[in-house]
Amino acid sequence: MLMKRLLYLFTLIFLIGCGGEKDSPKQTEEKKTTAPKKTAIQERIKLIDPIPSDPNYNYEIIGNKAVIIKYNGSAESFTIPATIEGVPVTEIKAKAFANSTTLQSIIIGENVNIIGRWAFSGCTGLSSIEIPDGVTAIGELAFDHCSNLESINVGENNQYYSSEDGVLYDNGKTKMIQCPLGKTGSLAVARGVSSIDNYAFRSCGKITSIAFGNEVTSIGVGAFYNCVELTAITLPEAVSSIGGMAFYQCSNLTSVTIPASITTIGVQTFGNCSGLRQVIIPEGVTSISKGAFFKCSDLAEVTIPSSVKFLGKGSFSRCGELKSVTFFGDAPSASSDSFGGSEPTIYYRSGSQGWGDTFAGLATEAIPSE
Repeated sequence: MLMKRLLYLFTLIFLIGCGGEKDSPKQTEEKKTTAPKKTAIQERIKLIDPIPSDPNYNYEIIGNKAVIIKYNGSAESFTIPATIEGVPVTEIKAKAFANSTTLQSIIIGENVNIIGRWAFSGCTGLSSIEIPDGVTAIGELAFDHCSNLESINVGENNQYYSSEDGVLYDNGKTKMIQCPLGKTGSLAVARGVSSIDNYAFRSCGKITSIAFGNEVTSIGVGAFYNCVELTAITLPEAVSSIGGMAFYQCSNLTSVTIPASITTIGVQTFGNCSGLRQVIIPEGVTSISKGAFFKCSDLAEVTIPSSVKFLGKGSFSRCGELKSVTFFGDAPSASSDSFGGSEPTIYYRSGSQGWGDTFAGLATEAIPSE
């Protein structure tokens, strides 16, 4: 019996020793040196890995020109170089410096020709900027939301742009292009200006009054959008065109006189002018467009001249204080919700045509003709 037990024990020890044999030195070396093979996709990813050209900005070389794509820095001042890799820097792309709030000073290189849309939008630390002689194109809203920008100064030899009192104009001063958002108080538009460009005063929240020359004939889209401190405005008699949303959200605008030369009040031209109490619509206006006086919550009464033939959708909608609308002519074509959310009484002159008991869903009442 003892011999059988000893034989069983020796057999068990032998089996355990064989099962736990370690790798040979050759196998160990192979394990250390063998690496997983890279796939074709991994190799391609490595090849297209971007190589940063400068820690502060990204750029592209296109032919024999360099373009600033995006500024990534956080410095207080920055100079756009005249050249990169031996080629001239000719363009600042759209939004290239957008929301660079730390920048207080920027120098634009002498070779720059094009400044893109929103190029410096949201650069709230800028107080002034110099436009070199070689700049030939500045995109819309290039300085949008630059709330502390007080002056835009153009080189004397620039053939496309000019400036006066820090305001940006075209070279011949016939078009006003941009009022800096940091301007305060009253502003006089330069003499000879015939047009106010799209968004020229957009969000100029510190301007309280504007004086126009008699030569002004057109007001662009959104020209005075969100000028919240503007309280009253009188447009020159020569103005024949006012763009949509021109005075949108001028919340402190209490009165406006529309020139007799205007035939159409555009889409949301005075929309959300919550403080507007008096508006004079002259004879000659034929169309009041969609949302033209939308949400003018303080407007109590309106007189519509006989020349008006069309009222757009929501033209006087959500005017909570509107109590009376008086029409001097025949009933115009109107949307069923021209006065949506407003409940004025509609008055019309006896003898005029097209009127019934209701107009655009509202009660009507005849008044004696004068």
